[in-house]
This record gives sequence, C-alpha cells and structure tokens, in this order.
Amino acid sequence: MRRIKGFSTPLGGVDWELPLPQRAVAEKVLVYLEDRRVLTMTRVEHSVNEAGHCVASVLKIRETLTRILMEPDTGHELAENLKAMRAACRRFLDTVGIDHGSHVEGRREGVVFGAALGELRAVFGIQLGVIATRYKLDLSGDLVSILPAEDTDEE
Repeated sequence: MRRIKGFSTPLGGVDWELPLPQRAVAEKVLVYLEDRRVLTMTRVEHSVNEAGHCVASVLKIRETLTRILMEPDTGHELAENLKAMRAACRRFLDTVGIDHGSHVEGRREGVVFGAALGELRAVFGIQLGVIATRYKLDLSGDLVSILPAEDTDEE
C-alpha cells in the first residue's frame, strides 16, 4: 500500500510507484565488484603472496552479496546469480580457510589456493556475464578478464 500514488474512477485503476529496477541493483553489484582485486589480480603469484588480503576480500564480497540479496528489489533472476557467487565464496573459504595467514606456506598450499581462486573467478565470470547480458550492462576492463572465453570455433 505504501507505493500507491493515486486512484482513478469510473473505469480507472490504481496507480503505483514501481520498485527500484533490478537493473539498478545489478549495476550496483558490478560497480562494487569491479574494485575487488581478488577477482581481477592478473598474476596468481601475487594473490598467493597476499592470501590474507584475498580471504578478507572474499569475506567482504560474501557479506555484501548477502546484504544485496536481502533488498526487496533484487528480483528472483538476479538473486539466483548472486546466490551462485555467494556459494563460490563459501567454497573458496572452505578450501583455503578463513584464518589464512598473510602468506601461503609451501608449494602444495599455493597450488590449492591458486585452484580455489581460479574456481572462484570462473564462477564469478560466468555469473557476471549472465548479469551483464540480461540487464545490458557494460563490464569494466578488469572484470572482462574473468569472463569465459568466446567460442570462436566456426565449425
């Protein structure tokens, strides 16, 4: 009822205020994520050396996605994309651990961390590609780097 702006008669109906479009919520998500270096850092070696910062960033991303999911205007389709990204954050954190030190010790831990980071970026790339296409939004240059490669096979 709070969105009703007017009422008309003989054959008229109710006039209401439309909620914030899902496109605006999607745009807010893209703007937020384009500044997350954990998603766009070009050299995995830097990410491994900054494991503590990466873990903190993923925790913050997960928290922000949860907050956006609680907004009433997120919409079902966008919510599904955000839930997939949030699940990827949980998988990353389960794999590398929340209490990661500032450095990953040893080759094995570095490989596990790099693989978990690659999986996180792959899921985000797919979901961001879907969001950008659905809502006709442009991705920043850095986020474009995690999109899946185009299929250029002409067969």
